[in-house]
Amino acid sequence: MKFRKKILALFLAAATVVSSVSVVSVSAESEGGGTVVIGAQTDVVTLDPGRCYEPYANLILRACYDCLYEFQDGVDGAQPSLATGIEYSEDGLTATVTIREDVVFASGNPLTAKDVQFSIMRCKYLQDNPSFICDGIDSIDVIDDYTVQFNLNTPDSSFTSKLAYASMSIIDSELAMEQGATDAEDAATTDTAKDYFDAGASLGSGPYVLESWIPDEEFVLVKNENYYDEASSIDEFIIQEMDDANTQMMSLSQGDIQIALNLNADTVSELEGTDGVEVIASSTMTMGFLFMNMDEEIGGPVSDPLVQQAIRLAIDYEGIQQIVGEGSVTPLSYIQVGLLGAADPRDTDYRDVEQAKELMAEAGYEDGFEIDFPCCTLSPEGIALTDLAVKLASDLSEIGITLNIQTEDWNGGYADEYRNGELGFSIMYWSPDYIDPNAELEFLPGGIVGLRAGWTEDMDPDLAAMKSEIVSELDEDARVELLAEMQEATAEYGPFIPLVQYPKYIGADENLVNITFSDSYRIDLRAVDWA
Repeated sequence: MKFRKKILALFLAAATVVSSVSVVSVSAESEGGGTVVIGAQTDVVTLDPGRCYEPYANLILRACYDCLYEFQDGVDGAQPSLATGIEYSEDGLTATVTIREDVVFASGNPLTAKDVQFSIMRCKYLQDNPSFICDGIDSIDVIDDYTVQFNLNTPDSSFTSKLAYASMSIIDSELAMEQGATDAEDAATTDTAKDYFDAGASLGSGPYVLESWIPDEEFVLVKNENYYDEASSIDEFIIQEMDDANTQMMSLSQGDIQIALNLNADTVSELEGTDGVEVIASSTMTMGFLFMNMDEEIGGPVSDPLVQQAIRLAIDYEGIQQIVGEGSVTPLSYIQVGLLGAADPRDTDYRDVEQAKELMAEAGYEDGFEIDFPCCTLSPEGIALTDLAVKLASDLSEIGITLNIQTEDWNGGYADEYRNGELGFSIMYWSPDYIDPNAELEFLPGGIVGLRAGWTEDMDPDLAAMKSEIVSELDEDARVELLAEMQEATAEYGPFIPLVQYPKYIGADENLVNITFSDSYRIDLRAVDWA
């Protein structure tokens, strides 16, 4: 038990830590170079930068592309990457950004302002999953080769954070256009470059290039020989798909991989008493949540606000935290603990089964009901969503709700059903697109996540209006007050129930350094190197 208590103490100290545990040495001492193999369960659907929206796609794009801004370990807020400066107009409606003049793409082509304009406007006009991040951008003007002006439709308190998101990656516009990419307003129907990107091409300026991608098997990244800056000594990363934490733990202990990205508390405990591996434990912004479709034709009984509140009261949050492991908490609403303005976590004593039964009876379901519960087979941060679904089924059975759990693969149909708002009742997870509370406002009515639960703007115009009010508030103290109001309004109301905010465990060869969990990139492959 000493090992598990040690991990808990580290979380309570709110620190990202490294705990040495023992495994038979998994790699010989390295003088640099060589290959690092990573085990991970990814959720990648596409590697077209303008269309990428899954957390593990960011891992790949971060290694292969540059953005105007980036998130750096241990530094709050987005920091300049390609950008060398930003200047806002007095009304906050224009942002003039200067960029580095020494950057070249992997092709050798220089990176200039026209590439910035093309890449970001392409993302906007593709109208794919991440395009909403560009909603606040009306247009981009090229001032000169190394200066662009963003014309905004509203002041944006999270603008530089958005510019750090992977889908804002700057691509080689000359080569992209040769492959059918366009930044025209009709890009959603005329851009044909996706297949080219998904076949293993990368048109970025980062330290690595994508050599190949075999979906559901592996990604291979190799050094960009034209990289303009100092790079890691590692020549190649191979990211192998491994569906569960135990497989990753065994592969790490046997030396088949050097990094395991999806360990959990149970697999970490298996590493106790051995040599050669470090366990990196940290908190995350990854949030598991339950959602109930507000469209009665899709959600059936769970579209009823009384039933939604009954379900909220019937859940055993403490039991869910025990499944997920030490360091987990339950956010009160959509703003994860650790973000600006986050409320204190929900009290695990919140559960009240008797009151939940009364609400079920008031809604006309005194005898309960049976309902289908599609569940994705993904395991965010090493914890299978199906395990949490089984726990929820047990909890809800106490108020007469019978869940028919139906497992589906992410790329086998679940992703499209979820994003198209076709699921009635399910469990999913969310990791911020950019590290700012504004990213979580997409859970509000009319937001990109809100619509996945059939929660349209007209269902609650006042709550929906809070999104633009918070985003356009540039005074931090005033924004915190608005965020508090939003969280209070949604803690007991709406189709989403935050279940748990996950801890994170990564296992790695002790000869590797700079392996730190990142909510933006999972880990930053640019930083990883041999000791």
